[in-house]
Amino acid sequence: MPPLSAFTISYFNGTQVSVTLSDDGAQLKSKFLSLKTPQDIATLLDVPYNRLIYHLYRKPPADRYTTFTIGKNNGELRTILAPISSLKIIQRKLKQVLENAYTPKPSVHGFVLTKSILSNARMHTKQRYVFNVDLKDFFPTINFGRVRGMFMGFPYKLPKNVATVLAQICCFNNQLPQGAPTSPIVSNMICAHLDSDLQRLAKTNKSIYTRYADDIAFSTSTRSFPPSIATIDKLGQVQVGRKLNTIIVNNGFEIKPNKVWLRQKDRRQLVTGLVVNQFPNVRRKYTNQIRAMLYAYSKFGLKAANEEFLKSYDQKHRGPTKNAPRFQLVLKGKLDFLSMIRGKDDPLYLRLVNQLKSIGLLERFDSLIRSTDHQARGYEVQSLLKEVFEVYAIPVTGSFTRNKGAEQIDGAFEFDGWHYIVECRWRQEIANVRELDGLHGQVCRAGKQTMGLFLSINGWSKNVPELLKQNPEKAILLMDGEDLYIVLSAIVTLPNLLRAKLARLNLYAEPFYSAKELILKEGS
Repeated sequence: MPPLSAFTISYFNGTQVSVTLSDDGAQLKSKFLSLKTPQDIATLLDVPYNRLIYHLYRKPPADRYTTFTIGKNNGELRTILAPISSLKIIQRKLKQVLENAYTPKPSVHGFVLTKSILSNARMHTKQRYVFNVDLKDFFPTINFGRVRGMFMGFPYKLPKNVATVLAQICCFNNQLPQGAPTSPIVSNMICAHLDSDLQRLAKTNKSIYTRYADDIAFSTSTRSFPPSIATIDKLGQVQVGRKLNTIIVNNGFEIKPNKVWLRQKDRRQLVTGLVVNQFPNVRRKYTNQIRAMLYAYSKFGLKAANEEFLKSYDQKHRGPTKNAPRFQLVLKGKLDFLSMIRGKDDPLYLRLVNQLKSIGLLERFDSLIRSTDHQARGYEVQSLLKEVFEVYAIPVTGSFTRNKGAEQIDGAFEFDGWHYIVECRWRQEIANVRELDGLHGQVCRAGKQTMGLFLSINGWSKNVPELLKQNPEKAILLMDGEDLYIVLSAIVTLPNLLRAKLARLNLYAEPFYSAKELILKEGS
């Protein structure tokens, strides 16, 4: 596949232009700082000059952006101004240039490639105090004059005519449009002086300062919170410190009064939506949502779960071209976010992911049960069994291969220091004791630390457990289709079931201990 810079698009009156720039970062920065005329901007962005001027000045304003609203978490609506395709291409390429011309302050975590809400939250973990404020009308507050002045001022010092065209690309209706590709990077560039001032304020007060877009956070482990940043009045209300407020106002912003929080370590401390008391973590409500979605998926099936989700829980306002999300994608997105915050090896994340995988395997098992094609069913159950072991990170040491001419699956795995040889039967008739002879012989020949697991989907004759109980080796566990179904339903985990079966075999010489019995025991 050719590099992204090789792709072209013909939105500019039949003239094909690149959708991204091929110069490296150093070249883009050098060319940006060397801009002298508006024509230089067109050359830098690889856009015909006449088309650039058309989209900025001649195209009717109503045709430059699409306006719609989306919901915020607090129920308010956010107005989005999304540029039309041609203008969006221009802005995306300017964004590429600006990202190489601008060096973010260490305190900036929003809209920076190597940072995220997670890196932002990490800065404030295990602190005695965490203080949060939001800036009011962040993007709309940044108007055309401020953007043009920023390009003309230090450190860019671009000519007025160049700064004017750049600001025209970035602004609409005398504001920074929320929805334009350039707005995030431009907002960071505008806030460079604010970030410097607040970093100094934090350092003076032995505090940590970070900013993620309009979300500002301070934290400290000092005995009392610095009054120049915030105080608590006699009524218990948090008041923004005079010094902090002066810095924000002098930099052209205003604090949102209903978004001011000061929390001590004995309360839940939040930074960009993450709990930071001990380590960055999602809120309990978030994991409860995942659990509820998994329960609905498992209990009612995918179709019903999706319908209920769209009806009762999907309250987001979307753009006119956005379709309602599919249940599976929303669930996967939530799990991916949990993984990003807590890590891929986190026990909670793994438990929820395994539950999702089990539900998928359960659906496959249900379809196999209904299948009348026994031969295809025999082949399909091979991969299903292998995936069951993978879900629980149980190492498979022998491939599950279907013997020719019989619905039988053989395999091997290791668990708790024991080597298990597996034999599986899925026939219409129940298994009899003679069908265990082969497995028993393999186990005896394998020597110490070897057990056998005989999985018969449709069960076995009554004398099978009794004869195995009389066998002195006591080396074979029995498992049936109901056991497998309960494991796939995530009611009982496979490791717990295997351990319970082995304990019953060791204590009472009984080869079969059902998952249903284990459920009753754990519930008693």
